[in-house]
Amino acid sequence: MIREKRFEQIKFQLLKNGIIDADEICSLLNVSRATVRRDLHVLEKEGALKRIHGGAVTVSSEKEQPFYSKISIAEKEKREIGITAASLIPEGSVVGCTGGTTVMNVVQAIKEKKISILTNAINIAMELVSSNISDVIVTGGTLRPRSYELVGHEADEMISRFHLDIALIGIDGISITQGISTYTIAEAHTASLYINHARETWVVADHTKIGKVAPALITPLSSINTLITDKGVSDSQKKALEQAGLRVIVAEYD
Repeated sequence: MIREKRFEQIKFQLLKNGIIDADEICSLLNVSRATVRRDLHVLEKEGALKRIHGGAVTVSSEKEQPFYSKISIAEKEKREIGITAASLIPEGSVVGCTGGTTVMNVVQAIKEKKISILTNAINIAMELVSSNISDVIVTGGTLRPRSYELVGHEADEMISRFHLDIALIGIDGISITQGISTYTIAEAHTASLYINHARETWVVADHTKIGKVAPALITPLSSINTLITDKGVSDSQKKALEQAGLRVIVAEYD
């Protein structure tokens, strides 16, 4: 089996189970333990997993990067996701937006639509100052400088007053077994309120987030309707997510 196919199978097993055993991978792929060790070493360097004794686990993002440092990560992919997601949002919708660089790309592509947006992210609101958006509503709350998001009682109370058509959620990890996740409990709670008050939930995330688990659970995968991602998602990952009940949309822009 060629290396790329092995990598795909290893990522698929991680996506399903959150952990893989080296001996099981040897049997599954019909390769030596030395080959598996080399593959896991390469995938760890790429940030796809974390090696442990006897195997590997999904990456747990313990250190949160500030918003400005994430803008240039997977920049082209996020732009493609943003254009695709924006094109799918119907006119007249009421959309709840978390913060995040991928959500920002959606907002940048949607400025001419007649929709209403509720957000707890001050940079999202500022991006929409010069736009044709019908209404921009900003929650109150306590500012988190690393993410530009407002959290806490005031934010939660405002979100709870709305009936949303779409919750547009940025994440730091998505896993079949561990759901969608982010860095802090406060932001996870706020994101979960968007989901609880929306008819549909769309997660926007580049392919590097697939299979990763961040410290704070937002919601299980069963609460999500749609994942919009980029062409970096593997066929096996896409299939596994679809089998888990998600509609997976792959951005196809060049």
